[in-house]
Amino acid sequence: MSDPPPADSNPFPVYSELVAQWVQAGRAVPGMPDREWERLMATPVWPTW
Repeated sequence: MSDPPPADSNPFPVYSELVAQWVQAGRAVPGMPDREWERLMATPVWPTW
């Protein structure tokens, strides 16, 4: 028996290309930190005067 072929390192080429484009454009990508969301969640809901 021979060894199985190596797993494809990029099994979802369309998704991977889309993710690369979104990262380059500064957009939110599933599974990656979202800086805008983190900034919004760190801001108090009510102003503190």
